[in-house]
Formats: sequence, C-alpha cells, structure tokens
Amino acid sequence: MKKPINFVKTTIVGGILVLIPVVVTIFVLSKVFNLLQGVSAVIARRIPLSKIGGVGISTLISIILLLFICFLAGILVRTRSVQTIIGWFEDHVLVYIPGYAYLKAVSTNALTSEGTTNWKPATVFIDDNEIICFVIDESEDYCTVFMPSAPTPSSGTVGARHKSNVRYLSLTVRETILLIKQFGKGAAKEIQRLNAMEKKTPAGEDRAQ
Repeated sequence: MKKPINFVKTTIVGGILVLIPVVVTIFVLSKVFNLLQGVSAVIARRIPLSKIGGVGISTLISIILLLFICFLAGILVRTRSVQTIIGWFEDHVLVYIPGYAYLKAVSTNALTSEGTTNWKPATVFIDDNEIICFVIDESEDYCTVFMPSAPTPSSGTVGARHKSNVRYLSLTVRETILLIKQFGKGAAKEIQRLNAMEKKTPAGEDRAQ
C-alpha cells in the first residue's frame, strides 16, 4: 500500500516542479505581450488592413515585436558581460525557483543544437548497478551527478562519483529524460551499444564525451 501512495506523491510533486516555472514563463510573456499591445495599436492604425489570415493586425504586430525582443535578448545573452550577470542571477535568485534548472536543461536541449552547458547524460556504477544520471559539474577527478527518479526525472538524488565510475551516453538530455519517464525502457539497448563501442575503441584512446 505504501508504494502506490509514494508513487502518486512523487508523481504529483514532479508535476508541480515542472509546472511552476512553466506558469511563471507564461505569466511573464503574457505581461510583456500586453505591454506591447499599446505600441502595436499605434502601428496598426497606419496599416490599411484590419486582419491577416483571420488574425487582427494589432495582435500580429505584438507577436512580431515579442519575437524580435526575444531575438535581441538571445543575441545579448551570447555576450560575456550578460552571461556573467545571468550566471549571478541564476546562482542567487533563480536557483530558488523549483524545477528551474531542470526546465532550463530540457528547453535548451530541445530548442538548440548546442545542447546544454552543464547537463550531460551518463551512467554511474553503484553496487554493481549502472544508474542513469546527468553529470552537472566536474573537477579534475570527480563528477557531480544528478540521479533522477523514475518516472519523475525532475526530482532525484545528487552525489559525487569518481570519473572512473562514470560513462557518458550518446543521448540528448531530452532522450534521456524520456527514457527515465518510461521506467528505463530502451536503457538496456543503449548500455549494450555503449559497451560495443568501447570494445572497438583502441586501448588508451579517450572516448568522446
């Protein structure tokens, strides 16, 4: 009886952790969109059209302005000074928003081809078991790993493991999270493929991470 209750509880908590940052993002974007409506209305008066494809011209202008602002923000984020400010803000403010790091990892991996800066899918050896995890940080000899719970990968356990016990997977963050949500379905095939690749790798040659 206890296991079903724990399953329901952890699933609900995992859902809440994902929904909170999503709701915050939607709330902020909606506020910005509403602010842009005033500017859009002024521009729309100068355009001899009221609708395009059934959508009001003012609404379309607001959407275009919002996308343009997001584009400019994306360019600014690439600068070193802005990255330093964002890093400080994340470490001192956003870190307290439940699920922020998880949502950032998933969304960055899904929306860009660059993957995530910190999250790297991997496995660690614990008591002769190979546990799926994410490498969050590294030192010279150790890795900080986040071991997600199934089927709610937004919660889990944090630990530090020696690099000799860590093996990197050739999966994206999104693929790994989907695997965890499916209670590990496909993990055995991925581990077997990884073992086959390592056998083909010449001794002493570093594996691509």
